[in-house]
Amino acid sequence: MNCDVNHIPTVGIMSQIMHMSMNRAKLLFDQYDLKIGQAGILFMLEHFGEMSQRELASKMNVTPPSITAAIGKMERLGYIRRKPDDKDQRIMRLSPTEEGKACLEHTKKVAKQMDELMFNGMSQEEKMLLRRLLLQMQENLKQEKELSGLKR
Repeated sequence: MNCDVNHIPTVGIMSQIMHMSMNRAKLLFDQYDLKIGQAGILFMLEHFGEMSQRELASKMNVTPPSITAAIGKMERLGYIRRKPDDKDQRIMRLSPTEEGKACLEHTKKVAKQMDELMFNGMSQEEKMLLRRLLLQMQENLKQEKELSGLKR
């Protein structure tokens, strides 16, 4: 059954694109037994440095319990380590291991491949405009969540 693309809501198209891109990325991440969200954890730790699970969850806009399993798996795989905070021994700081850093380099290659695939045929200006629009949509959703009292 063919569906006229002009009658699919934009959010439906976005959902289809996310589903298709996640399936493709999953194949590329399988080498490291890594999921997309776990790759995001490595990106955050590289960008912001060592942080607690609560800080990491806040940066990723998820609840701390929702990343507990991912962190545990990544620790078992040797991609991240936990160590007590210097000032508060109750807080565990997360940081990437050398193996995690190597995995992150692979993750960056995967992200580059995905960008090349998804942005094929688009000009630099179109890519920049799309990025700006997506960031605006993300901000709108964050503000709506905060206004509606759903802030995590």
